[in-house]
Amino acid sequence: MRRGETESGVVQAMDSEEGDEEENEEGEGADVIEFHPEFTYPIYGEHERIFGYKGLSINLNYAAGSLATYFNIKYTKRIEQMESTSAVALKADDIDTPMRQILADSVCATQSEFAQQVVRDTRVFRPSGRKVHEYAGRSSQTEQLRYEIYSSSFNDTESAKYHERIQAFVLFFIEGAQFIDTSDERWHVYTVFERLDMNGQTSYSLVGFSTVYNFYCWPDRKRARISQFLVLPPFQGQGHGSALYSYIHAMVLGNSDYADLSVEDPSEAFDDMRDRNDMRYLLKHNAFAHIKGARVEQSAISELQHKHKLSRRQMTRCIEMALLKMIKSVKSQEFGEFRLFVKRRIYAQNMDLLQALDPDERKQKVAESFASVVDGYRRVLSLL
Repeated sequence: MRRGETESGVVQAMDSEEGDEEENEEGEGADVIEFHPEFTYPIYGEHERIFGYKGLSINLNYAAGSLATYFNIKYTKRIEQMESTSAVALKADDIDTPMRQILADSVCATQSEFAQQVVRDTRVFRPSGRKVHEYAGRSSQTEQLRYEIYSSSFNDTESAKYHERIQAFVLFFIEGAQFIDTSDERWHVYTVFERLDMNGQTSYSLVGFSTVYNFYCWPDRKRARISQFLVLPPFQGQGHGSALYSYIHAMVLGNSDYADLSVEDPSEAFDDMRDRNDMRYLLKHNAFAHIKGARVEQSAISELQHKHKLSRRQMTRCIEMALLKMIKSVKSQEFGEFRLFVKRRIYAQNMDLLQALDPDERKQKVAESFASVVDGYRRVLSLL
């Protein structure tokens, strides 16, 4: 991802990064952040291999804010140019077509065109949509960083075009992800941008984003479900995921049209972040003040779920973590009651699978699941 003040600086930085043999230093006035995809099988097949090239380098360049794109391929030889004793004519894989199928139509044709776009966007690009939240970053005498969250829908033409550029990241970093149907008006997109104010100039860089789908909830409300959630690698581990998730939850809490917030097929990393933020929120609001002992009635779970607008599964997890937090010793009667409470929930959620096992194996599987759940809860609680 690139941000730059001069065309020559951007071009020089790109040449240096892509390994030209001349001695190049990173160009003046150009910031370059390099990172690599976690997954390429949606583009190049499940084995993530490309046949027929020597010295292959595939570079996908983005302007940091606007995501203006330049795609180029470099290699020293193709298999068609190499000597072969095979009677069968070997052909190199097509690299260009599969990649362009996932990119927006507005890919820059040349490096020079891209460099000009980066310089222009560094000065004039502003996020589309409506700014709904901001929070502080680092600051010094010469620069100040702020982070801004924007809300948008596909009814807005500029936001729809921007999403066409964003969506490739979904395939690169979210396993099993697919493009969403942008013709469905029930989608909402939340983007996070870094705003850099330096020397009287403001520039923006994309930090991350989330897509949220609004389901109907009987009789007259809706249910928000987080579908895709990504913080780009250069910004991970800095609290931006927590800031975005907390804003979405606060938005749901503050809107009486919403019944609750759920998440579609969350990863382990997302579950960890979500657990930490939900527990901090619930503890801050004394949500567990009336819970005494490990026998929590289903009606009490429902009451907390509706009040704090979390899914049933997530509210139950948070209550279990709160119960564990209150227990002083694993040898206590409270821990025994807690163990029974959690094991009943594990059994109910996995009944079909567990009933197919013999009684001894069933008990062992439930015990193993309980131990794993407790370890996970303790890890989350240690981070609060």
